[in-house]
Amino acid sequence: MAVMRTIGSRPAAVALVVAVSAALSTLTATSTVAGPEPSRVVYPAQRLPLRFSHALHVGEVGAACVVCHDRATTSRSAVDLLTPREAACRGCHAIDRARPGGTAAAGDRSAPPTACTACHPGYRPGQPVARIAIPPPQLKFSHAAHATAACQTCHGDLAADRVGLATRDHLPRMDTCLTCHDGVRAAATCTSCHLATPGGRIRTELPDGRLVPSGGVTGALHDLDFRTNHDQIARTDPRACATCHEERFCAACHAGAMKPMDFHAGDYVTLHAVEARRGVPDCSACHTSQRFCVGCHERAGVGVRAESGFDRIGVVGRFHPAGWAAAGTRGPDHHATEAQKNLKACASCHREDFCAECHSAEPARLGISPHGPGWRGSGRCRALAARNQRMCLRCHVELDRVGCG
Repeated sequence: MAVMRTIGSRPAAVALVVAVSAALSTLTATSTVAGPEPSRVVYPAQRLPLRFSHALHVGEVGAACVVCHDRATTSRSAVDLLTPREAACRGCHAIDRARPGGTAAAGDRSAPPTACTACHPGYRPGQPVARIAIPPPQLKFSHAAHATAACQTCHGDLAADRVGLATRDHLPRMDTCLTCHDGVRAAATCTSCHLATPGGRIRTELPDGRLVPSGGVTGALHDLDFRTNHDQIARTDPRACATCHEERFCAACHAGAMKPMDFHAGDYVTLHAVEARRGVPDCSACHTSQRFCVGCHERAGVGVRAESGFDRIGVVGRFHPAGWAAAGTRGPDHHATEAQKNLKACASCHREDFCAECHSAEPARLGISPHGPGWRGSGRCRALAARNQRMCLRCHVELDRVGCG
């Protein structure tokens, strides 16, 4: 859990301003209020039981930000709490703890209020004021290094926007930081601001949740569709992926050894045949057809080695048409024609040794050649043998049949 930082339990009229709340990223932009809510993983939720107006203090009174946030110019750590202390408020508010109800100085009703309830709603005499809680952001930041920039460039113009109490909405977003951190004017490495692992990658497991890209920088919005549609981004800029993920993270899915249990919807096994026929998504991107698919089909009783009726003559559930493997015939309903068109379709159910029962030149096999007349010694024969002669050895095991010569 994030460490909650608390301020004051005393009945003092402390005018606390939250706009410069501890570490914000490196920034330079005009307004930070527009756009989606800041990430609660980076900027954890705050508790601000206060009554305050930046529009009044900055806009009408004309107070400079550093009058109240005097430590911001020297802060070098994101964990520093930069909200004003009571001493900053006393410069204008004649706070008297002995009189929590407050009185206007010399009867001047235009003087700044001194009653505790002016800033602490719900305060009752004799009771501690409600605490504020501002967890430190999950960032690295130095206000001192950015002190030359106007506060409005990062936090927006609170006076012009008529902002009352500044909240998380007035903390900078990443696109604000990138207006300066473009790799030319300032460093643009992710870990310049984000916390890093010992290996130098961005820490994604944080106290308030998992940090995932919102899509604003690389376009890699990690929504529900990203796991099936991330290939284009991964090819375009693999270094962006490497800022958070190690190679083994990708290999866990792409090696096909184990299927993530949350990838497919529930009961996908009974529905996958439709997508498998369409090839969308491509099953072979994760699964090896010979080992994973064929193995599962055989265990389920729908493979050629299992007890099923798909490969038996005269059974209504036969998969291939009559004459599919008949010798001496060729045609659109013969397996030789289909195998030459798309051998991968055959391999989705049959292993090599199934085909070798007929096509192998080994002794005791039928020795039916899958090659056409004049194959041995042809250019195609030599080309395939030069590419991978081990494939030839699946069928040709006798010395006089090895090679194209």
